[in-house]
Amino acid sequence: MRSLLQLLFLLFCVQRGYGHALPSLLDHVVGGADTASPDQQEPAPRPRRSSSDAAPASASASPCGLRSVQLQVRDLGLGYDADETVLFKYCGGACERVRSNHDLTRAHLLLGGVLPRPGPSGVGGPCCRPTHHEDLAFLDNAHRWHKVEKLLAAGCSCVG
Repeated sequence: MRSLLQLLFLLFCVQRGYGHALPSLLDHVVGGADTASPDQQEPAPRPRRSSSDAAPASASASPCGLRSVQLQVRDLGLGYDADETVLFKYCGGACERVRSNHDLTRAHLLLGGVLPRPGPSGVGGPCCRPTHHEDLAFLDNAHRWHKVEKLLAAGCSCVG
């Protein structure tokens, strides 16, 4: 029965897009299922699992961080007639999904039918989002100053 639940949990992970975590989950399932000699087999998978999890995350995509691009104010889509070039700062990059005890328990309860299934908007991974913002001041083509509050990202972090 336990193996069936573990299989269902793995299938749930694949269906929800958590496939990148399967190698560590499979190591955990295989290591946990073999109880003949736990002293000999348990220490070996732990270091291997942590090193294999760290390598793909750094090699697959750039991490969440502050990015910038130079463009004209008119290209910001705010309706200003200005040819001035500004440095637009934004957040971008990948955020690694870290499964907490809450996430694991919630997935188990969802599989067991104890909790109702979330709608399509309830599914998703963490996002690289601004933690705080900066204002932008510029001179338009009619020589008037404008200040747009909280337009530029000033710091980034993974949220969600």
